Amino acid sequence: MKKICFFSGDITRNGGTERVSSMIANALAKQQNYTILFLSLVEQEQKPFFLLHKTIKHYALGKKWINPGPGYLKIIPLLRHFLKEKEIDIIIDIDIVLDILSLPAAKGLKTKVISWEHFNYNFEMESVYRRLILSYSVKRTDYIVTLTNGDRQSYEKHFKRTKNISAIYNPMQEPDCEPAEEKEQWLITVGRLISRKGIDYLARVAIKVLKKYPDWKWLVIGDGEEYDFLQDVIQKNHLKNQLILTGRKDNINDYLKKACIYVMTSRTEGLPMCLLEAKSFCLPSVSFDILTGPNEIIEHGKNGYLIPPFDCQDMAEKLMLLMADDKLRKQFSAHAQDNLAKFQMKHILNDWNQVLQSLL
Repeated sequence: MKKICFFSGDITRNGGTERVSSMIANALAKQQNYTILFLSLVEQEQKPFFLLHKTIKHYALGKKWINPGPGYLKIIPLLRHFLKEKEIDIIIDIDIVLDILSLPAAKGLKTKVISWEHFNYNFEMESVYRRLILSYSVKRTDYIVTLTNGDRQSYEKHFKRTKNISAIYNPMQEPDCEPAEEKEQWLITVGRLISRKGIDYLARVAIKVLKKYPDWKWLVIGDGEEYDFLQDVIQKNHLKNQLILTGRKDNINDYLKKACIYVMTSRTEGLPMCLLEAKSFCLPSVSFDILTGPNEIIEHGKNGYLIPPFDCQDMAEKLMLLMADDKLRKQFSAHAQDNLAKFQMKHILNDWNQVLQSLL
């Protein structure tokens, strides 16, 4: 069988990128049409955070994290050796930064390179090194997969890339349990605690709503560099029993099924898995209406609210509106899955198979 390798920074992390790539890889492995592998630059934990199909083997090129830059040069021969040794037919880069390794490593080999965009065009343009890498890779990768049609159009407009480029949504994960009949008074946010996720905005909103509603809690599931910042916010604002930092959890569904409202404060996203997971549990969602992602998932005023980007006051007001009105929350929940079909795995898997077959 043809060999497909998903190439990640670190598949043992618990972010949305790792979650969705694991879901797609597992679904492809179950079809038994390809041999699926995972390769990471490093694996900082002992095993992948998200369960992989029993047939999927995972490997790492090294043990110590290397930031993009001159240090990448020594990785290229290691990657080339891996591609040759494992006879990889297609390598799927789960971040455009990895294209700078895969393209030279695969040169002259049978290996085709798919660049899988997990953010969006505007995000890539904000960083000098990501902009340079994208300008190099967009002309050379064998295929580009974006997460939204809007992002695909940006590639076509700004880079004139019109062939071998498709938009494929992230799939919605089917919940392994039903929403709880008895809900807790919980707001919930899931993801890495990093600046890009707008943790500072989360803090501002949390202070406003939790002080107004002392019986409610806001659960933040994940870890990252902003963890200590949130701890300081909790201490200074006396929110110890309300703003709850759970750390990484492998039973996220157990929390989602009990929660009342999902909140996302990200500065930028591709197509956020967290909102799709919230949708699967019929949670009303409130998110900043950033350039790509939320407005393709949330229908404003029907199953959630789209907030003008970074307007913390408006977000706090919409959250308090939902927190105060059980009937409104139930109304939004009833419509959470209205636009569900386009995010179902069967449709997305069909799109991925078309892309793979076009290169084999």
